[in-house]
Amino acid sequence: MRNAILTIEDLLWAQENDPELVEECFKEVTIMEDLESYLLWLHNEGVTTEVITRLNRFRKRGKGIHPSSACKKGVCPLKLYYECTHEIEPHRAYEAESQRTWDIGTALHDQYQAHLNSMYEDQFQDEVKLVVPELHINSRADGLFTFPRVRIVLEAKSIKEGGNFGWEKIQAKPMEDNVRQCHFYMKASDSPFGIIFYMNKNSGKIKEHPIMFDPKLWAELEEIITPVTEAAFNGGPMVKGEPGWGCRWCDFNYRCPAAKKERSHVKGSKRPWGRR
Repeated sequence: MRNAILTIEDLLWAQENDPELVEECFKEVTIMEDLESYLLWLHNEGVTTEVITRLNRFRKRGKGIHPSSACKKGVCPLKLYYECTHEIEPHRAYEAESQRTWDIGTALHDQYQAHLNSMYEDQFQDEVKLVVPELHINSRADGLFTFPRVRIVLEAKSIKEGGNFGWEKIQAKPMEDNVRQCHFYMKASDSPFGIIFYMNKNSGKIKEHPIMFDPKLWAELEEIITPVTEAAFNGGPMVKGEPGWGCRWCDFNYRCPAAKKERSHVKGSKRPWGRR
């Protein structure tokens, strides 16, 4: 009899044959209590955690399906196609405020990854490279926990207070796109569980939402990416662009024919120095 759920196959078996095991294991899909205890120990003992932060600027990503793009509801198939093929080279205009926001998020990721590495040692691995050749997925997860009874993907998100996508919105449940993104990582790593871990940029508060792999949701995601990968790699019918509000933030809008009507809204690249 199984007493652990370490793979998606284990989860599907247990859901059909041993629901109590699913319930027991899902209760272990948490890190908050451990993390709060560890942070208190750091304070009481005066222990220092070394955090190394590399503030990355825009970097070219490899060819393939990238979960951070493919997870978004209503994503343009042509954008995913260009990410798969690099038929158009990506270009992102520089905006200082956006870059600083990105840097803050990077620093928070590095901070908590350093804590988790110190806490769990060989039971946690950060920045896990995940490649699935048959699905053309080329990705990297924030972390992967391998505990005796459960295997868990970590998806960390820095978030601010207020606004339509702020801290208040994720108290009851995680954002839908975040759940979809985590499913890519669970599928790619064969992990039955995930934790979406939110870090508040304003207050330092943290919040976690455990999730369980959902085959129906994964089937929906596979339906989105399959036509793209068929067109990009297998000579399938070309996908069509779906222009809209997302065009103005797309890395390919400067040459994409579908984004022509939206280009007037896109800010051009500006020199970040000088007085002219």
